[in-house]
Amino acid sequence: AISLIGWTVAAIDSLLFRAKERGAMACRHGLTGVAGQKRLRPLSYFGLALAVTSFMAPLCAGLPENAGNVTADGSFDCEAGDAWDTPWPVDKTVWCCINRGVRCHFPTSPPFDCRAGLPNWENGWSEAKKQWCCRHMQLGCKELEHVPPHTCGVSAVLDTEGYFRPSESVQPVCNHHMATNCSVSYSSMQCPSGCDYLVPNHRFVCVFECVPKEQCSTSNPNRAFADPETGLCLPCSVQGCKVCDKRDTCSQCHDGFELNDDGSACVFYLDKSWHFDRIVTCAVYTVVALVLLGVIWRYVKGGHHNREENMKSIMRARRYRHLCKVHNWQLGNAKMVREMYPLTVDVHNVHILGVGLPLFYNSICFLAVIAILFTGVTYITFTGAGVGVGLASADRSDAALVAGAVRPEGQAPAVVLSPLAPCGQGSAYRMMDDLREFASSNYYAIGLLYILTFVISLVHGKLQLIAARRYDAENKTMSDYALRLSGLKKDLTNEAELTSKIEESCRAACSQPAFTEESKAVEVVGVSICYDYSKEWSEVDAMRDRFLERMDLDLQKKMVSDSHASGNEVPEEEHISAANTIAGDEDELRRQVDVDRRQARAWFDADSKERLQSTGEVFVVFRHIRDVDAVWAARDQVCRHLQPLAESIVDPVELFQVFSEPPSINWWHLAVHPAERNKRVLKAMFKISAIITFVQLLIVLPYSRFILWPYSTIGSSAGGAKMQVAGAILGIVNTFMGIQIWLTVFGLGFHRKDGMDMMVLCSNTALGMINTFFNIITSCIMVFSSSDDGFGPWTLVKMESVVAIGVEGSLAANIYNMMMPGTFFVGYLMCIVMAGLFPFAWNSFLMKVIYVWRCLPDSILKVLQVFLPWAGDLTLDNYPFARAEKGFEPMEVGISGDYSAMIVNPSVCFCMLFFVSPYVWKTFFMMFLSMCFYYCFCRYQHLRFCKAAYYTTNRLDTMVNFLWGIPLSVIAAAWCLWGIRSGHIVPEASTTLKLILVASAFKVSLVAWMLAYRFLLNPWQQHDAAESDKSTFEDVKADMLYTWFNCNPVYALKCEYYYKDACRTADSIAQDPDALQVSIISARGLRDADWLPFAGSSEPYCVVEIVGKPGSKHQTHGHKHGKNPVWNFTTEFAHFTDGDSLLFTVLDKDFGKKDDVLGQVTLSGDRVAGGVPWPFGVG
Repeated sequence: AISLIGWTVAAIDSLLFRAKERGAMACRHGLTGVAGQKRLRPLSYFGLALAVTSFMAPLCAGLPENAGNVTADGSFDCEAGDAWDTPWPVDKTVWCCINRGVRCHFPTSPPFDCRAGLPNWENGWSEAKKQWCCRHMQLGCKELEHVPPHTCGVSAVLDTEGYFRPSESVQPVCNHHMATNCSVSYSSMQCPSGCDYLVPNHRFVCVFECVPKEQCSTSNPNRAFADPETGLCLPCSVQGCKVCDKRDTCSQCHDGFELNDDGSACVFYLDKSWHFDRIVTCAVYTVVALVLLGVIWRYVKGGHHNREENMKSIMRARRYRHLCKVHNWQLGNAKMVREMYPLTVDVHNVHILGVGLPLFYNSICFLAVIAILFTGVTYITFTGAGVGVGLASADRSDAALVAGAVRPEGQAPAVVLSPLAPCGQGSAYRMMDDLREFASSNYYAIGLLYILTFVISLVHGKLQLIAARRYDAENKTMSDYALRLSGLKKDLTNEAELTSKIEESCRAACSQPAFTEESKAVEVVGVSICYDYSKEWSEVDAMRDRFLERMDLDLQKKMVSDSHASGNEVPEEEHISAANTIAGDEDELRRQVDVDRRQARAWFDADSKERLQSTGEVFVVFRHIRDVDAVWAARDQVCRHLQPLAESIVDPVELFQVFSEPPSINWWHLAVHPAERNKRVLKAMFKISAIITFVQLLIVLPYSRFILWPYSTIGSSAGGAKMQVAGAILGIVNTFMGIQIWLTVFGLGFHRKDGMDMMVLCSNTALGMINTFFNIITSCIMVFSSSDDGFGPWTLVKMESVVAIGVEGSLAANIYNMMMPGTFFVGYLMCIVMAGLFPFAWNSFLMKVIYVWRCLPDSILKVLQVFLPWAGDLTLDNYPFARAEKGFEPMEVGISGDYSAMIVNPSVCFCMLFFVSPYVWKTFFMMFLSMCFYYCFCRYQHLRFCKAAYYTTNRLDTMVNFLWGIPLSVIAAAWCLWGIRSGHIVPEASTTLKLILVASAFKVSLVAWMLAYRFLLNPWQQHDAAESDKSTFEDVKADMLYTWFNCNPVYALKCEYYYKDACRTADSIAQDPDALQVSIISARGLRDADWLPFAGSSEPYCVVEIVGKPGSKHQTHGHKHGKNPVWNFTTEFAHFTDGDSLLFTVLDKDFGKKDDVLGQVTLSGDRVAGGVPWPFGVG
């Protein structure tokens, strides 16, 4: 490979002719062009010249023996009168090319086939072939004939080109890397005078060097102590020491470290100039002083005057933290409500958080399969090639030493543990031949892995689509009962009227003979209008929060009232009142209710100037799945019937299937046009890129340059106070970046959560890729800069130097240490600690310090209040339970963030395929263990630790599969690289062209994967699964927390403050003084509808509604005492209109059949207005 590079350089510099008949002229001018390149070092010059001239054998064949013109001192007369077209013998050509710079030529192919006749090389090869093959291929090299068998000493010497050649003596020499065949110790070798100390190489265990005392750490940064007794360079106990006089005394430190007065330590320059230890000490003293001050202040002042009420808010918030986690609420089970799912729950067949959860766990299993596949193939390839012995490191574990123990013959059971144990197993100068065999095997192995991974990935993608459709078919969700209608007039905001018109149009469209009688009777439960409140977003959110806070108070009052009636008193510490709200008292709460009610009228009154418009879209909710199927089948006719309601002819009414659940709809963004959203996305991408670049250049880069880099030169890692400070800063920065990404994506205008999740995924993946590969590049620079052999990333496309192999082995070790255990295991655990446990403990502490103990001066408490979430605008007196709940709220189930690690980590692992190292298969094995751990970890994190968040489509998984092309393309690039290194691909090309080819392989593979996944599987095309279940919308609603109505914030506020069917308890804070209050106390003398034997007694309940106004029904609870039930039920009808009549219906609750009607009565409007004497009869 060096010869090919030399040929390229010489050809460019001297414009050589390549024709064989012009070869003599090339010899005259070739090396002159090379010699004129001052950038080439002497060693490179010598290597190029030697390689070039050895290629001249075919041109110079057939010369007479006297053509060399040998002089008396063994040199040649290079000016002898041979014509340029007359070939020279090889020995004269080599000598003149090297010493005189004449007759040099770079042919296009090697002059000898070193594989031909290899078994009989000693007798069958010419001397020229032996010299060329030994130097360039490490084949046909003579052993040291004068060295007795089993003699321990120097077996090979590393020449200037990076190859091992046979040593002329068993004794060491100066200024050379040497290989030993000693399998126990170096004690039998004595370094010559002037380089008295033997230092083992830190990359190859069988390689060493003889150096002067002051160069021990230069050759091996881990061995700075020159031991005069053993003649070895040994480790020094002083970190950062360059020259160690004694084992624990340093005389000279490495750059970036300063020697202290007694030589016992090398102090890192930042530790000395910035005094990190003092900073930490001051911080500790400050904390201790604050604690003492707090104890004294608490003793003197006696704590917070409102501590009991504030403590109730904190305890309620802790309960809220538990309740907002993932639960099986079992709303249809009267005996058991709300329990956590077992960790072993079958997420594929139980609707927990949507289809996204089982697909996520499928992806983890897929990565585990890929990891174990790569582990097996890379392990077999590496161990089968036999390169592990030559690449063994001196810093091996005890287990590795035991595995390679030496058992001397005749001295059993004696066992010798030594790092040198493998050194006697092979000749060092044949290492490159083994490496070339490994390169060829690795080329085929990685090619096989790439093809298998490509196919398995496509199969996995297909199985994910099948799993998503099967999940949809087996689980009944709200999306199964809804269709989305768009293009309507924006002033159509009356839900009742719109429901009636849509139902009428659907029935008309389905009245054709092709439809069954059931399908013709389409029933529309209601519509959820998508309101345009983008300008009122903050007002709606604030009103919703106040509404939820008052709802909590109402429920608390009801719970206390019910507990009094049942005799099960609620503990006093669980009681909350208006004092625990943001308002602080009940009068202020009522004032807020009046303000909110006036605002609702302004938003929803038909003649109001502030009236909210719709976005032109509504979700139409049907009673049966068959209704949805029938309307979808007749969608063209339905749209034609609804065309009079269209905003314009240009924007016709259209009907769409719904695949997202109500919690996954971003209701506040539905008014954002896709074109506007795309503009925001471009701006967000620029903003996120700017943030990442800013952090990398101003924080990460200085951290690497001024902290990590100096430590890398001494073969160690940074630690102490500076790393604690730096780690805290980096942690805060990463947290800040994550929050910024989420906030940026949150405001872009995605209509559905899955679109926002995909943007978060892409952003986090980009962030992870940049952070990780920035660290890898930094590691590369540090490794290559620590080598004084002039090697860089370009050496990865060659297979020409043992030193270069050692450098890339160090780089592989650095990447492995970066991944294991930090990225593979510790990172996941730290996520729970830093995003869960630490915030919970910290916020609990701050809450009690500020609002319970009040153990510091108010000025300090105000500062601490800044660090308490959602408390910045509060006073120090009252801590509302709603804000405490926000402060204790756990992190959401973040599958989008979890997915990004499943793209970044495999990409880094696949980068290990570029290197020759035993850490390659170890990395994949750790990746497999990491996936097994991650599967169990995510089970616990999602089902026990995180706040519930729904992932109700497979679009996020589809985006992950598209991004999978990145790690897959890394494999393709590695395949191409090993094809180049093994000589199977463009062996004659320049280094630049080879690097371009590797990059092109990555791009071609990425495009091929995206096209294959897109057109073979077509994942974006969604189909609603066929479902034959007879369940109604009400049946599904009874078992779910959410519907298309309670997830719509504007509709929920409209029902609470505007609609006349608002239902509240009599003591509700939000009650309207103008509302009609209706109390249903009891009934007497009802007939027993369950008269059959063993049928039990009746369970009557009463329904009250406004006649002629659908949706105004209110219902009491069922009562076990059949004939004389007592309900004590109170409700109200807001803005009751004079003349409205009330209908009371008493029914018997039955299971398995329609409820029996026990009686009905209608109260006319005049009787209602005059007050109703009771009791009154029901017919």
